[in-house]
Amino acid sequence: MPPLLYEDPVLLRGDLHKHAALLACESFQFAASVVAVPLNASEFALAARCYPIVFADTETTVPLAVLGLGGDSNLFVDGEGRWSDGAYVPAYVRRYPFLPVTTPNSDALMLAIDRPRLIERDGMVPADANGLFDGDTASPLAARALDYCERYHRDHLRTVEFVSGLRERDLLETRRADIHLPDQSQFRIDGFRMIDRAKLRALPDNCLGDWFRKGWLDLAALAETSQANWQTLLDRQAARAAANTPPARQRSTRKRADA
Repeated sequence: MPPLLYEDPVLLRGDLHKHAALLACESFQFAASVVAVPLNASEFALAARCYPIVFADTETTVPLAVLGLGGDSNLFVDGEGRWSDGAYVPAYVRRYPFLPVTTPNSDALMLAIDRPRLIERDGMVPADANGLFDGDTASPLAARALDYCERYHRDHLRTVEFVSGLRERDLLETRRADIHLPDQSQFRIDGFRMIDRAKLRALPDNCLGDWFRKGWLDLAALAETSQANWQTLLDRQAARAAANTPPARQRSTRKRADA
């Protein structure tokens, strides 16, 4: 199964994609149905202003930025594919359509791209297209994408170390959220974990000192602070539901409320 957001990643190769180009797209429509995306540790400070930060309740635990309350609806992407003004766009989303690919027994990374965003031509790439190769070498666009993916991967490895520390100390507890909306509808979100505050504060002094120097206590605090953003999601969900409710139904609802 391909990674989240990707349909068919393909490794970029000069011999196969010499005349390939990137299909330009400024829309975030590709992320409109995603309710949570992976988050790296360096993003916690910015993401905590907008989204609840949780941890996937899976074998490979990763931090997640929660973007919606279910129903395959990202509450930060509108019908035109625009991300909400002022809201932080997670690096995982900004990385798309590129993807770092690791090679066995090597630290080297290669660059892949989601095939639907790849224009493959038999002849020369037009001058106004976003070419991925200049002859046999990567184009400036591909070089920048590889640099971004390399930095993302390094940050991912630091994040894995942080999560491993949480798991080793058994600090991640399975949680669920029961959501009650103003229109009386309700549903449950589960399948995620949060840091157990009591266990965190009970860590031995030598461990707390080590975690402080690594910045892990700051990350835990940001994850805890971000939980206030569940209300942000509720407000966005209610506003979207109201915008999608036919006017006649809204009037009927107000009439019953006034009665």
